Amino acid sequence: MDLSDLGELGKTLSYLVPVIILILVNVFFKKQQEQKRRLEMIRSLLSEVNYNQKLMEAFLIQWQAKKFKTGIWKRNRDKMDYIDQSLHATLVSAYEITDEFNREIDAAKEHKSASYLASIQVDRLREPLARSKQGLEEWLQLNKGRKEPAKEGGNSAP
Repeated sequence: MDLSDLGELGKTLSYLVPVIILILVNVFFKKQQEQKRRLEMIRSLLSEVNYNQKLMEAFLIQWQAKKFKTGIWKRNRDKMDYIDQSLHATLVSAYEITDEFNREIDAAKEHKSASYLASIQVDRLREPLARSKQGLEEWLQLNKGRKEPAKEGGNSAP
């Protein structure tokens, strides 16, 4: 190996090293962006659950034809593989009930009948929404400062 080979190696490395550094930085930022997206989605879902809880409480006091929110859940339910299975099952249960109530509310509006609203047992949502809220809040607390989400069932420190 002579000095000209070392010179060629130096030139090649001078091009490769910045490219490798750029790739590593890009990967790092993509992971951070993904975690930020997940945090924001969980916050949005928590906001939707909070709205639905308030609507449920108001419905118990006075029947109203306001529908429960389900949009954030419907857009993201298939992308939530990073949350605990039990939390996912709780959310599925809560949103199945809200969908059922929304259909009943639509029927009441269509028939312009308060009897449809009277038949809605909205208190069935109390526990699923409370468990959903608690699970989402715990997930946020556990994952707030992390670069990657905590593993399912894991209690490891950040």
